Amino acid sequence: KKLALASRNTVIMGVAALAIIIVIAVIIAYLVVRRSSALNHAIDSMAMLPYIMPGAVIGIALVIAYGKRPFALTGTMLIMIMSFAIRRMPYTIRSATATLMQIPLSIEEAAISLGASKVRTFVKITIPMMSNGILSGAILSWVAIVTELSSSVSLYSNRTTTLTMQAYVYIGRGEYGTAAAFAAILTVIT
Repeated sequence: KKLALASRNTVIMGVAALAIIIVIAVIIAYLVVRRSSALNHAIDSMAMLPYIMPGAVIGIALVIAYGKRPFALTGTMLIMIMSFAIRRMPYTIRSATATLMQIPLSIEEAAISLGASKVRTFVKITIPMMSNGILSGAILSWVAIVTELSSSVSLYSNRTTTLTMQAYVYIGRGEYGTAAAFAAILTVIT
């Protein structure tokens, strides 16, 4: 029962966090590369801070921010998803930004000059051309999300446990065989 719950939670929270990461990373990459300004570079720098911050710090900060009413989210999937997205977004941002830097602006300008709107050009031209960078960043983020432990320790509950957390709990109890089973499933998902 714990294995099924932890597997389901890992996949659901991982996919949700990854979807959030991809959307935000593409927007930040576009702002930094195509709409360069001091504000956009500040947003980029702030988005990269979780890369150097320990996960426990982010977990504790989320508990402090969302531990009391009216935003009592501690122990919910939502706070876990927030944690995963915050912690692992820098991978996809860097990858998407690097890919967008290699796409000539003249391609977008050509589409606009042929009558496409800026939004249509972004969705139909720019994003597909960025897809390899987005995918590689998403893969890095996925692996880091499903194996996240440091922020999860302070945020999980019995209902929101993940495979990594369950393996950690069983290792702490000295039940290495059970922990190995959780780790094997985690390896397959990764």
